[in-house]
Amino acid sequence: MNDKNLLGALQMGMRSSVNVSSEILGALLETPALHALLDSFSEAIIVCDGEARVRFINLAAERVNRLSREQAVGLSNTEFFQRSALMFDDFEMAINRGASSALTRSRDGRVLFTSTQAVPTGAYEKPFMMLVQRDFEGSKPQKRSPAALRAPDKPGLSDPQDNALHLSPQLSSIADTGVRAFRRRARLLLLGEPGVGKTAIARHIHRAAGWGDRPFIHVNCGSIPESLFESEMFGYERGAFTGALQGGKQGYIEAASGGTLFLDEIGEIPLHVQAKLLKFLEDSTIQSVGSPLSKTVQVQVIAATNKDLRHQVSIGEFRADLYYRLAVLPVEIPPLRKHIDDLPFLIDILLTRINLDREPTLHLSPDCRRRLMAYDFPGNIRELVNIFERLAVLADDEAQEHHLPAEMLEDKVPTALQPEDDEDLPLDDGPEQNLKAQVQRFERQVILKAVRLCGSKRKAAQHLGIDIGTLIRKLQRD
Repeated sequence: MNDKNLLGALQMGMRSSVNVSSEILGALLETPALHALLDSFSEAIIVCDGEARVRFINLAAERVNRLSREQAVGLSNTEFFQRSALMFDDFEMAINRGASSALTRSRDGRVLFTSTQAVPTGAYEKPFMMLVQRDFEGSKPQKRSPAALRAPDKPGLSDPQDNALHLSPQLSSIADTGVRAFRRRARLLLLGEPGVGKTAIARHIHRAAGWGDRPFIHVNCGSIPESLFESEMFGYERGAFTGALQGGKQGYIEAASGGTLFLDEIGEIPLHVQAKLLKFLEDSTIQSVGSPLSKTVQVQVIAATNKDLRHQVSIGEFRADLYYRLAVLPVEIPPLRKHIDDLPFLIDILLTRINLDREPTLHLSPDCRRRLMAYDFPGNIRELVNIFERLAVLADDEAQEHHLPAEMLEDKVPTALQPEDDEDLPLDDGPEQNLKAQVQRFERQVILKAVRLCGSKRKAAQHLGIDIGTLIRKLQRD
């Protein structure tokens, strides 16, 4: 049974109109698709089987209960409640009285509203149970503001929605490998084209490893001027250089102490700074600019790049010893065109996120969805996200074809117009074929050949040095 059928089975069970066997539910809870879907929710979700054993917890549940998924799965309800950072005494008493919800509290005073919901199974099987925990404020669950949902990336801050937003089934499977390595303290090097979701996967790994309450410092190495790189990365002391802040400044590495340092675009690090970064990776010590003293900082490092670091090493632009320090486990993240089967899942996740703070709810017309499914997304998942942000602005309740970017509205070359059909035919030099007609015919042959070689009209237009409108007009001309 594939992921789509399993998801449908769970939905039927949750509506209580159809019973789903415990075998199907158990299989469903092993699928990356459901993991990614449940990880996208801001509510903490804990799923227990008919024997009252934990079968799954999402990232939000890991964070509030201070237990990783590996630590929680397989525990009985009682063991989970005992090991959790929350106090479940009142909740257990309420459940024993027949209630379906109660408040749970953390030891630092945080209050959560915890409810239970049965997932009906077969007639002679005990039902699965789902516990949902939400922040409690007054008498209603706390809602996040639209501004919070769209908060920009900042060092040390992250949007709890963003990590699973891009994690399709295939990407989730790749991320699971990264989580296992991360928990063994192996350094990861994420490789892939721009926009494939390297940052989202790094955040997912950080949280899924149970580090959701620790710092996650995202450093875009390509955006730091070379002259400031050392001071930004390692910090500086008061008076270290002209223009330095009076109190000095903490560097990115020290800000990540006890958590994760994500070095994005690692291939952009200046060569002369690489030696100092290598020393930190070897002995976990840093020395601020202007300071004679070293200090020890314990962080977990994840690096990412869209460059071929092996090639950079071979031409002397990247240190070989630094490469091998960073690439304990290289993780290749495929472009979206290589896992296009995940596109329907990503589309549904993006629609769900947009509709969290939108009225009226946005839907896709069949033609709009067809165009999305037929596009090759050269900008990868980042381009897909941008397209949905565009649709959210331009469309009312239903996104139509004309709301999409112009480059998505190009049609493939019809079979009848394939270059093989007419590119090698001799020009008709009859008296009725004047010079203008022969030039048009020649232009058409050149354009069709470019389309065949480049794969799309947009790329062919770029190759020929003309705009896409001119290319389409010349093809449509008789």
